[in-house]
Amino acid sequence: MPSTPSLSVKFTVEEAQALLEMVENQLFRMKFIDSKLPGHRTDPDKVRVSTSAVNILQEAYKKAKGFATKGAA
Repeated sequence: MPSTPSLSVKFTVEEAQALLEMVENQLFRMKFIDSKLPGHRTDPDKVRVSTSAVNILQEAYKKAKGFATKGAA
């Protein structure tokens, strides 16, 4: 897989929370609702990348709120 550039963005905790709610809902739709629509074609790479992005945002949000994250010492 070719290397892709990374991106850094700053959000307030409230903005991150709002964005996280939206993307979690969209990911749920992508995984469980859209797949039941006639003619829908699943894109496993898009689901994988989207899941990864949601996980990264969740961890950043938890860190900003002071929650323990996986692997934290």
